[in-house]
Amino acid sequence: MRKISKMHLFLSFLIILVAACKKNNTPQQTNTETSIVAPVVPTNPTPPVAVVPSYEVGTGSGNLVIDGKSLDLSAIKVIKIKAGTYKGISIKNIQGTSDKPITITNSGLVASTETMVIENIAYLTISGNNISDLTYGFTFENISYRAIAVNGKMSGLTIRNMSFKNIGNNTISGERNNGNEFAYQGTAATRTDALKVLYCLFDNSGAITFGGNLYNTGEDSGLFKDVEIGNNIFQNSPGVGSVCVFTNVQDYNIHHNIVNNINQNTNNHNGVFYMQGNGTFHDNKLTNYQGNAIRMWVYSRGSSPATVEIYNNICYNTRKYGGFELQQFDRNIISGKTTFVNAKVYNNTVGKMNTSKDWEGQILDLYNFGGTLDYYNNLGFELYKVQGAITDMINYNGNAAKSNISNNKYYAQQSSAVADLSKFNSLFTGIGAPAL
Repeated sequence: MRKISKMHLFLSFLIILVAACKKNNTPQQTNTETSIVAPVVPTNPTPPVAVVPSYEVGTGSGNLVIDGKSLDLSAIKVIKIKAGTYKGISIKNIQGTSDKPITITNSGLVASTETMVIENIAYLTISGNNISDLTYGFTFENISYRAIAVNGKMSGLTIRNMSFKNIGNNTISGERNNGNEFAYQGTAATRTDALKVLYCLFDNSGAITFGGNLYNTGEDSGLFKDVEIGNNIFQNSPGVGSVCVFTNVQDYNIHHNIVNNINQNTNNHNGVFYMQGNGTFHDNKLTNYQGNAIRMWVYSRGSSPATVEIYNNICYNTRKYGGFELQQFDRNIISGKTTFVNAKVYNNTVGKMNTSKDWEGQILDLYNFGGTLDYYNNLGFELYKVQGAITDMINYNGNAAKSNISNNKYYAQQSSAVADLSKFNSLFTGIGAPAL
């Protein structure tokens, strides 16, 4: 019996040993979530279920560097940052395309206590909208300098769903090769395309500012094309001056932004939005501020005039200046390269302008302007004119454009123009801005 028992034990040992050897030779499945430090893309990854494959990066603290040179982004197009508070974030060498962009997003609330530096990127979206109940997945607070600094070429950059509070300098700014050093030579490769800032909150913070200059002396630098600034909130910034500045831009689209309680401490002739070039400004609401809602310093690229448009905006309660400014300068008109613009200003509601009463406070400040102006369906109330009666609500300066003016209404009292001072519902069908 003892011999039989020993034999059984010996055979059992052999069976277990063989089974163990077979298990150790079986390839282990590789997770598609890969570390930024040593990215490994499996040759045959398990197909994701209802999610897009992504890289997970960050530890939740310290300095985070996301370098596209250490990632294989040919198949994986999403990079998720672990929730936490980072000392600073560096994003560089990420090259997406217009049809296959790269996205960097948040796995939770991502906070940064120092500048985010973005360098050498193309068609990259940095978005804090990955968590359904978190509006601003990236936050920047109490930073004395920039919140976001962009270096080098940056076409196709989208910044969205971020909040900025107490930023001491420009909030989002172009640095090296975004301005005077980057000369436009008539090609897409020498300009910056499709920069977008969307769904962000700017609270007691500085401006979005980019661009170089266009002068008839020969300089044409820092050109941006197809810029979009939309659905943002700018508030509680007593000395910001301008919340958005582009000094050489073609075909911008500024829309559905809310501005409230800014420029209490400034007396410069500010444009809350200050744009040099051509584009559209529409469906924005500005209340309790100082400066023109937009200073459009205008010129068109090429020999055919573009049409700039200002429409569906609500402007209320400025300490200085009127609703909008249109102005053309000889220095921006270059034979064979640029020309004048035509303009349309319509369906705007503008009230209580220039309460300091030291300048005209009407709907439009119109300066030297080479094209035609279509100006119609605008509604004004409680405006200010230095001398004489208010008529078409235009403050003419210099040689005015040929104007087509029709169907505009002015009332001395708010109660005759709009139903309330929250939504600014017009009392007239087809005149004034839609309620916002």
